[in-house]
Amino acid sequence: MTRILEATNSLFLPLPPGFHTLHTILGVRCLPLHSLLHYIDNGVLLLTETAVTRLMKDLDDTEKNEKLKFSIIVRLPPRIGQKICRLWDHPVSSNIISRGHVTRLLQNYKKQPWNSTIDKSSFSIEFLPLNYFIEILTDLESSNKDLYACEGHDNVDAEFVEEAALKHTMMLLGL
Repeated sequence: MTRILEATNSLFLPLPPGFHTLHTILGVRCLPLHSLLHYIDNGVLLLTETAVTRLMKDLDDTEKNEKLKFSIIVRLPPRIGQKICRLWDHPVSSNIISRGHVTRLLQNYKKQPWNSTIDKSSFSIEFLPLNYFIEILTDLESSNKDLYACEGHDNVDAEFVEEAALKHTMMLLGL
């Protein structure tokens, strides 16, 4: 298939629909990880959204497949990467989704004086930096709710970010 790709590229011929998806899936099935990543990095294998979606659904969460999934996700453009991360129920993908959400919220953040208007009973963790950060995110979400409602990020909120941060911390501490 790689020779077909080279020949069509040299003759400037179009490829049939789904060629790159099939080529990538076969590459994943047949090549060792280091060769696969080398081919992806050099543009021989193209990561299409369809191929990556199929891989995320088809591969289980063994250590080898998790490494493959993560290696592929970091090579995706950010927009597609965010979309694909939602298909993978894993702490790494939760971390990527949380970082994207926080980045979007804090892009236009103007520091305001501390006003504690959020009910402290909703925070179960007595970790003041995290509590303060989650309070800022919750305040930003409530003031920008209409802005983010149409973008399809309805499952990501300050509570999701807090859970992802705590899971990531527990993972780092080995708990």
